[in-house]
Amino acid sequence: MLPWAVPDIEPEAVVAIFVDENVDVNTSQVLPNSQLLLERDDVNLPFSEWVTPAGDCTIPGPECVDLASENTGVIILVSKVNDDPLRTGTLPEICGQDPGLVTCYAGAGNQDGLTFIHGWSDIPGTPGPPPGPQIRDVSLFAVTCADDLSAPYFLRSAEDCKLGAEAVIDFGFDLDPTPAPPAGISAVVKLQGPGCGNQGCTMEYVGEATAQNESIWRTESQFSTLDPRPQGLGRQNYSISWQTEDPVGVGHSGTFGGVAHPYVADGRSGPIDYLKITTSDPVDPSVDPPVPDPNSRNTGPPKSVIVTVGLRKPLRIEDPLSAPMLLRVASPSGSQNQAFDCDKGVNFATEIENGCLTTYGLNYDDWSTPKDGIKEWKDILCNSYGVGDLPPDSITNTPAPICVAVKTGDKIGQFRQGLSKRFETPTCWPNNWPKDTGAPGHDPADDAAIKDFFTNYDFANDPRYVTLIITDFGTFQGSGNDQVPVKYFAGFYATGWDVVGSVKPCLDNDPHPWYGSSYRKSLDNGDVWGHFVNIVVFSSAGRANDQVCNFDELGNCIGVLVE
Repeated sequence: MLPWAVPDIEPEAVVAIFVDENVDVNTSQVLPNSQLLLERDDVNLPFSEWVTPAGDCTIPGPECVDLASENTGVIILVSKVNDDPLRTGTLPEICGQDPGLVTCYAGAGNQDGLTFIHGWSDIPGTPGPPPGPQIRDVSLFAVTCADDLSAPYFLRSAEDCKLGAEAVIDFGFDLDPTPAPPAGISAVVKLQGPGCGNQGCTMEYVGEATAQNESIWRTESQFSTLDPRPQGLGRQNYSISWQTEDPVGVGHSGTFGGVAHPYVADGRSGPIDYLKITTSDPVDPSVDPPVPDPNSRNTGPPKSVIVTVGLRKPLRIEDPLSAPMLLRVASPSGSQNQAFDCDKGVNFATEIENGCLTTYGLNYDDWSTPKDGIKEWKDILCNSYGVGDLPPDSITNTPAPICVAVKTGDKIGQFRQGLSKRFETPTCWPNNWPKDTGAPGHDPADDAAIKDFFTNYDFANDPRYVTLIITDFGTFQGSGNDQVPVKYFAGFYATGWDVVGSVKPCLDNDPHPWYGSSYRKSLDNGDVWGHFVNIVVFSSAGRANDQVCNFDELGNCIGVLVE
């Protein structure tokens, strides 16, 4: 067993909380109808999908949200064990319930939303003097984004992503506002935000909108000029500045602040890989004005807001010829690096090199008496263990500990050293994972190689085959001497890993799942990739129980002589 845990997420409930960003969240209630999302399986999305219950706003329903504010943020709450968590009250009250069992992504502040709805009113605009120009619809769109599933408002990565923006502005002027007076008002509009620099991105006049005095402006910005690292950038801010000139030559200027907030996944967004807002409001212009963008709405009566959240799917056995799974282990600092201390008095690199010696047990199991076949947590918060209790003094304990101690600090140096000693010393251990012959689907050669590998291969004597602890997502969130629960154990075959210094990895390693064969050392710190497997191994240290092996799910099966 290696000394890092892989987080898995299987929540009991997911909630979309709507927040008026113009008020103090510490004293104000969240907006009504925070939505308890329902789990749904969409074969078109590579995620575990949660979505607003079906309905519409012809009568009050679960998707009707009061969007009277110009700034509405959406925070996603994930509950581990309660299927109906608190959804009313102040944001800190909601996000503070059941500490350790409920998490709000990306936080509990009034500007922490993972996505954002821009609201606008019908107040008439003027060329310059108060009330001045009025912003209407502001829509972002993806020009070129590798991650285009929920772009542009939620992105797993900003790398190689170019976003555009289109805005409708009421200048109180019904013709082209760009010429100098008296033909126009010398209107200049710029987008301020990621990729636009100090001068902003000039927005071009596109033409008149359908309503009187409204004009359409459009631009594109290269979002990837920002740091594109996969750990993300978080919430971004777009504002729109304007300048006009009146007939007597007096200039006016101003800024519409915070009109859009795209979010790039980071540590604060946790397991959320997809987040999209849609609507069931009418789109027939003969009945009601169409909704140009569900993330930009005319304020007024409650609107239909349908939230779809994509979480990382629970870990599972994949097709052997599928792409390897990436495990990010040692990059983050503090206690969020997924590393743990398995053996008393042994450093992290040595624990990787030799494997953990201490025996651990399951926290998530059938604890009923008599057993009812239903698994539940015995101590998900690890309250049974105090500071210093883990790892235990002895490598054998009865009962075996069901939690592990978090290894604090930046472990990237010891992580690389341990991997090098385990996998590359004295020479690279060969990668024996079956390779795809290139034929469509599984040809007979593929099937024969896979069958031979899983039937005859000596996993027990290959250092690439390891056992990993699977824990609950969100457990690596604190700091200091924490403990995390053991959900189950899973076999893993490593087909690639991070580099040590300038040393290249073993030549027969699989390419990095994200970066291919060209390493980016600044980005891949703390990576291991490979495949989860479920095979029978014989162990002199493992302890058997009376459960029968299930080869359709992750786990470890230990062969035991029963007669």
